[in-house]
This record gives sequence, structure tokens and C-alpha cells, in this order.
Amino acid sequence: MQTTKLVREILTIVALLLQTLEVDTRWSQWWTYDEGISGPNYWGLMNPGWSLCNKGHNQSPVNIDPKSLLFDPSLSPLEINGEAVSGVLLNLGHFLTLEVDQTNHWAPGINITGGPLSYNYRVSQMTIHFSHSDQDGSEHTIDGRGFSAEIQIYAYNSDLYTNMSKAMTSPRGILCLAVLVKVGQELHHHFERIHRVINDTLYKGDRLVIPYFNLRALLPDTKHYMTYEGSLTNPACFETVTWVIYNRPIYISQQQITGLRRLKQDTVSNPVLLMAGNIRPLQPLYQRTIRANINFVERSCSMERDMNYIVNSDHFHDSRHYSVP
Repeated sequence: MQTTKLVREILTIVALLLQTLEVDTRWSQWWTYDEGISGPNYWGLMNPGWSLCNKGHNQSPVNIDPKSLLFDPSLSPLEINGEAVSGVLLNLGHFLTLEVDQTNHWAPGINITGGPLSYNYRVSQMTIHFSHSDQDGSEHTIDGRGFSAEIQIYAYNSDLYTNMSKAMTSPRGILCLAVLVKVGQELHHHFERIHRVINDTLYKGDRLVIPYFNLRALLPDTKHYMTYEGSLTNPACFETVTWVIYNRPIYISQQQITGLRRLKQDTVSNPVLLMAGNIRPLQPLYQRTIRANINFVERSCSMERDMNYIVNSDHFHDSRHYSVP
């Protein structure tokens, strides 16, 4: 009799767990970047577990106002160990992502420390955000101006946590490197590895194993960056992310950005909806400070030619405009 009761209790617990998993799965499929009831304005209203999306004060993305940047001389360059990863390129409907295989010995992965970080972070995934136009395809903006796309490289705190899932809900859990992307005349040699297999990941659920990919080669050639404390830009919007936005964009070709714009946000049975526009609206900065390791006095800023940083005299004792090649 006791055994029967125990079995019933176990079955009840299992049923509840399965029900929870089903609910989580439904929510993960429900949200979108659209303007309707499943869009960003409603993420935190429809699901109480996502309340930070609407109530949080450390949300991302944000606009970076050059006049308000705080030069922090203690910000050293990032230390990036490793260059290649292996994994699965996956169309999740919301974005194209590269999920890194942490067990592949031929591509042992990438570890990051230094800069604003007090711990070691291990790269876990890459996502790509873009729109239908070249002017508003990035989640972060500089002085109100968007870019053609934004590549986000996520790493988890491997000193404190065992995986990405645990880290994203925990303090100092996540590092995200944001690479701003512009359209140029020539194709990006290393991004071409992604572009060549777009047709294999065209629809939601499509996946392709990438045995070796030089992810580090997507980073711009600069030691300069901006950094602030923020959140994931998709539900549940956990405020556990240290953002590092590189101060120089990379360039991909028109053909390469057009390839991204062919990606679908649904399965082959519903090929109408495009993935383009997978961008969360800008969030208020509130009282947060965006720091930079850019010494304006030495005129060492590496931002693109047509982007000026306006030096804040309160911080840098200089009010000149620096336009840097």
C-alpha cells in the first residue's frame, strides 16, 4: 500500500514537471519581435516570469550617447584566448544562432577575461540581429544611429557556473560581445562561412553542424570598447549581462546581408514571415553609466570615419570633436 502511494506521488511530480516543461516550451515559441500582443511591449505583461522585460531598470539594448561616455583608465583590453569553435548553426525563428559544442577537442573554444571582467568567461553561442534596411539593423545604436546588423557573442562565467542556462539567471553570469556591422564593398571572408550555408538554415528548425569556425575573426581589429551592465535582449530579459560593444564595426558585403534577409521565422509550411527585424526596441538607461577605454585626450578613438564622439568636458576636460579614421 505504501509502495502504491509512493508511486502515485512520483507520477504526480513527473506529471507536474512535464506540464511545466510544456508551458515553458509554449512560451518560448509564443514571443516575437512584432508590434502585436506577442511583441516586446507585452513580454513582461503576458508572462509573470518575464516581468523584468517591462519593470527592469538594467535592460538592453540602449543608445550610446558619446557625450555621456565615461573614460575609465582601469579598463584594460580584453584577453581572448582561442579562436575557433565547433557547433550547430540553428534557425530558431527569432534569430540565427551558433550553439557552441563545448566538448570538441579539435576546436577547444574561446575564453575571455580582462577588461571590465573579474572572472573567466567561456563563449557559448553567437546570434545575429538585422533588419530589412542597412540603417536600423542593430539592437544598440550610437548617438541614435543604427547599423546594418549586430553580431552578439555570448559567454558564461565559467568560474562560478557550469553552463549558460545557470549563468543567465545568476549575478555576473553572462558576457556579451556586441559587434556592429556595416555593409561595405567587399565580402567578409570569415562571415562567408555563415553566408554559404544560409540555404541550409533557411527555415525555423533547420540546423547544420559547423565542425570548425574561426569565431574570433569576426571581432573588429581594435582594443577600444564601451561597456555597461544590462540584460538579455529577449525573454526573460535577465539582468545578468556585462555588455562590451566594440568601438569599430566590421564590414560585410551587400550579398551577405541580403542572404541574412532571406531567413524565415517559421517552418517551410509557412514561408511568408521573414526573420528580418529581430530587434528589441531601445531601453531607458536610467542611472547607469556607460564606460569606455577610449582616451579622447590622446585622440585614440577608433570609431568609423563618419562617427564623431563629442567629448564630455565634465569627464575629459575637453570639448573638441574627434573624428577618427
